[in-house]
Amino acid sequence: MNRMEFMAELERLLADMPEDERQAAVQYYADYFADAGEENEQDVIRELGSPEKVAESIKADYYGTEFNEANYEHKDYMEKYGQRSSGGTDSSRADSAAGTGQSGTGSKNSAGENVAGDAEKRKPWTSNTLKIILVIVIAVMLWPASLGIALAVLGIAAALIFFFAGLVIAAAAVMIAGGVTVIVGIVAAFAVPSVALVTAGIGLVLFVIGLIATVGTVKLCIIVYPAMLRGFVNLCRRPFYGKAV
Repeated sequence: MNRMEFMAELERLLADMPEDERQAAVQYYADYFADAGEENEQDVIRELGSPEKVAESIKADYYGTEFNEANYEHKDYMEKYGQRSSGGTDSSRADSAAGTGQSGTGSKNSAGENVAGDAEKRKPWTSNTLKIILVIVIAVMLWPASLGIALAVLGIAAALIFFFAGLVIAAAAVMIAGGVTVIVGIVAAFAVPSVALVTAGIGLVLFVIGLIATVGTVKLCIIVYPAMLRGFVNLCRRPFYGKAV
């Protein structure tokens, strides 16, 4: 397996992740290979292991699940993606190393150490658990301000919910009032026909206006309420994952 095959398989295994997360992960490892250099390509593949291992590690970090690295350290993975990842290329490299003696071996080990050092530098210094602990500590230390901000946000959200719900109720009330006025006008037609026609006309106008307003406010609520929920979820996710959904 070479770099192109490794990256293609990794991108395929990350197909079920969000587009921006998948592209960021693929770009990260593409840059990692580029920084190591083409001559260290097989060393990088041996260091990273299988594409399945890398993909599961990325998914575990993104979704906050547990990743058991031991599941990907079996002999079959190492043979497929490590020592035998390049087939005849590794054989020719072994022959070349034997011909050049100890200096060739030392150079290869040095390149592997450089790659490993780069990997250590690239590892993130934070984890989801550490982020959660930091958020809890900050919230406890600043709980009066945090409580005030939380109550203010909840108050604004509740006010918006009731405001749009009130618009729907008001529009429905106008529609119902118009319907009742039409019925009153029809009943009064037997006693005072001229007044009944005016009353029924006004009631019909109110009914149409109320119907249009009701439909419009209901559609507005369908748009606003999910948007508010997504915003709240993104706000809660950002301290732990760094990106919204």
